[in-house]
Amino acid sequence: MEGLARELASALRRRLYGAHLERIQGMGPPSEKLVYLYLLLTQPQSFTTIRRGLFLGVKTVDRALRRLRGRGYIVQDKKFLYWIKEAQKER
Repeated sequence: MEGLARELASALRRRLYGAHLERIQGMGPPSEKLVYLYLLLTQPQSFTTIRRGLFLGVKTVDRALRRLRGRGYIVQDKKFLYWIKEAQKER
């Protein structure tokens, strides 16, 4: 029974995060990947909480968020919170 549970957990994890990992592999600077992963795990977040949570500079976070928004990976709502857009597994 435990083996089945492990297999199901592994399959679910691949299904949930596989498309996000594909996105991350196509990203450039490490700061962009770091911001994306941080949002993936802790969304929604404001600009300030991202900056403070990752101990990054204003320009670094701004650049990463602009690139991620430009690629359509994240959105900003009316309350200025950033969210990850659902990733679809590419085939």
